[in-house]
Amino acid sequence: MAKKSKTSSDSKASGVGRVFILLIGIASFGILAYLLVGVAYQFVVPPPAHRILFVQDIPLPSGFCATGSCTRNLVAGGVQRDFGALAPGVQQDFDAFDFQAYDPPTHKLFIAHTGPAPDLLAVAHTSFAPKFDLATDLKFDGHIIVFDTQQDKIIARLNIPQVAGMVDALDLRKVYAADAEESIVYSIDVNTLKATPIQLDDNESPDAMSYDPVDHRIFVSDPGAPVDDKVSLNPDKKNLNVTVIDALTDKVITKVNLGLLPLLSGENATSVENAPKVPVEPGNIPKYGHDVGHNKYDAGLHRVFVTSTILPNADDPNPLLLPPPGTGELIAIDPITAAIVQRIVLPDTCSSPHGMDIDADQQVAFIACTDFDSSRNLFQNLLRVDLRTMTVIHPDPVNARLAGGPDIVLIDHSLHVLFVACKGGISVFDEKAGEFKKLGDYILGKGTHTIAIDEQTQEIFLPQITGGMPILRIGRYNPNGV
Repeated sequence: MAKKSKTSSDSKASGVGRVFILLIGIASFGILAYLLVGVAYQFVVPPPAHRILFVQDIPLPSGFCATGSCTRNLVAGGVQRDFGALAPGVQQDFDAFDFQAYDPPTHKLFIAHTGPAPDLLAVAHTSFAPKFDLATDLKFDGHIIVFDTQQDKIIARLNIPQVAGMVDALDLRKVYAADAEESIVYSIDVNTLKATPIQLDDNESPDAMSYDPVDHRIFVSDPGAPVDDKVSLNPDKKNLNVTVIDALTDKVITKVNLGLLPLLSGENATSVENAPKVPVEPGNIPKYGHDVGHNKYDAGLHRVFVTSTILPNADDPNPLLLPPPGTGELIAIDPITAAIVQRIVLPDTCSSPHGMDIDADQQVAFIACTDFDSSRNLFQNLLRVDLRTMTVIHPDPVNARLAGGPDIVLIDHSLHVLFVACKGGISVFDEKAGEFKKLGDYILGKGTHTIAIDEQTQEIFLPQITGGMPILRIGRYNPNGV
């Protein structure tokens, strides 16, 4: 009987083993079949396209060239090389691009290629300075490229150096460009490309600009430059202005000073633990003045809006010193009287507000908050402000986080899609009324500091340095992408 029981037990164990092996086999074949179907699906059905698609690259000229012939390119090792004025060039140290202005009727895109700053070149290449006379070659440092978006080709090069801000005065057939080093704003005829200089005061360092087509006025943000950088890196507060230019006569009308504005009530409160207060001078004026960020004209409200922040000490040995919390502002200016009519303090989560664009249909400003500080849980994000009431709209920095190094904010008004050009990529948002949400961060090259859009084709233009060469990278926005 014992022997019979043992045989029965062995038979049962053998049966269970065969069932277990069968189940393992079925599972294995199932997994294999699943993987094979997945691979086949990927071959048959391609993955969804991105929202920003690559179209092509256009090589651009070098940034440091003599007038006309472009024969004084400073490249690695201090070697001079000859290039045609429009021929592809090479990257130089501290090379950069800034604002662009697109003129839809002529399909001309004006690109500010600032080139390498002469003072930085002189420091980095002191042995080259006598040979290239960098101190006097300021006029050869950078230019404006004129690109035809229909022909996809460079059609002209304007030897205007160190251009930062640009804006298209569409009805006057002019583009305005700001030479930040020499404090000159150039009025450029879109058709003939002839440039007329408009001299600003010394050390104004003009940057971002906007245009009021009703009153034909150009508003120029002047963040200022040090009077003598060997003495102090802080600009004089009298040079922190918004300059107003009559676009009909190309003459300076007046200036709106921001540098000497007193603190707003409650602005000097310590809202973050151990945060420093703003040092002030008589009249409750911040010791180092107010920065002048980007400005935008809003036709519906007939106002010019400017981002600003209270400046920290530029001579502080800490290069990462940030403004005290709660010192960012949005300022409204009457374009006729050139008077400041309203100021508001922005939330602590918006430190150093800078780039900005306005949806005139909604009367909403979108502002890039550009500082980050892990100790304060502060990071770069997009802030919305209702311009009719001058109130912040539901600040939500986590869900409006930006790629690293944000600068220029630009809205495609035809689609109500907002782009923020950042060094770390392009942050894209759906900004339709009631549907505001982030769509994603997209990388289309290195250092996308500036962006322009053709709203008819949804092409986007991203000048940058890639592979040791200055290029114009062209992409296209795909509304059905992911």
